[in-house]
Amino acid sequence: MFTFIKRLQELIAKLKKNKGMWFTTLTVLSVMGIFFCMYVITTMTDRVSKEVYASMTKNYENILNIRIENKKKEFEKLFVSIEQNGTLLGGIEKNNKIMYEAISNYLNEEFLKMGYPDLKIKIYNVENKDKVLRNTINTVINTKKPLFGAEVLPEGVFYEYLSPLIRDGEVFGVVEFRDSIHSFQSDFLRQGSDYVFILDKKMLPFISLEYKNNKYEEINEQFIFEKVRYDTLFSTTIKNIEEEKFHKFLQSKYIVDDGYFRSLKKITDINGAEIGYMIVGETTESSGGFVHIAENMTNTVTTVALGLIISIILFLF
Repeated sequence: MFTFIKRLQELIAKLKKNKGMWFTTLTVLSVMGIFFCMYVITTMTDRVSKEVYASMTKNYENILNIRIENKKKEFEKLFVSIEQNGTLLGGIEKNNKIMYEAISNYLNEEFLKMGYPDLKIKIYNVENKDKVLRNTINTVINTKKPLFGAEVLPEGVFYEYLSPLIRDGEVFGVVEFRDSIHSFQSDFLRQGSDYVFILDKKMLPFISLEYKNNKYEEINEQFIFEKVRYDTLFSTTIKNIEEEKFHKFLQSKYIVDDGYFRSLKKITDINGAEIGYMIVGETTESSGGFVHIAENMTNTVTTVALGLIISIILFLF
């Protein structure tokens, strides 16, 4: 070890005697050092950025999970109010269709007045053969257990809560509360973020012609979105994402493109079939946005670190 140090000192002494060689060597080493440090710093900041984006994606996914769970709790509270109405339960059990449809229509009008246009209640009597009950309702009747989840219906895509009405161990009716999957957008807009739901094209045949005609716009070969509900740049510019980038987006669960940070959550229906994705995010230009703050921090750290390195190297001269 001491031999190596001694030889190094001798080499430096020789170089100092030859001023031209000394400064040339220092210059080459300095330039190499700057490039090496820039590579290390760039790699480090890229890694930090990816970790920030992954953390934001996880955070947005948690927020969506909480919103979905809160939706379920809201439906459960509404169901309790129906379950405690003895007069209404009696009318449903006796298949007094005029009565329970009048009440459900009244409640739907009240939801509309309160600013919830897509929130609906429907009541079914199991003995009523006017309409064929869909599979999810039959599942509730057969299992005697409530169901909650997303479903593609003729009127669109909804989160719904279906619960049985039971008397003496037998199901005599089913109460359904539903709200549009698009209703989450207003919550995110209030917080300075944005939201859009994109639908897998394979689910489009389940929506009636009345509800899908001229309402959907193609994003790419696989997905569409309901253009009449989403008019923000966050939503409308998703179709500008190149196909290869979009596939990477689905894999990594986030993308930074067109001035926006976007993350996504896969949505499956009550039966477990994939129906589309919720996409949430924010603009990268917002001064108070987390993406903007994170980018400023990494850029500042990079600039300061690079400045220190250059100062140290210049000091050697």
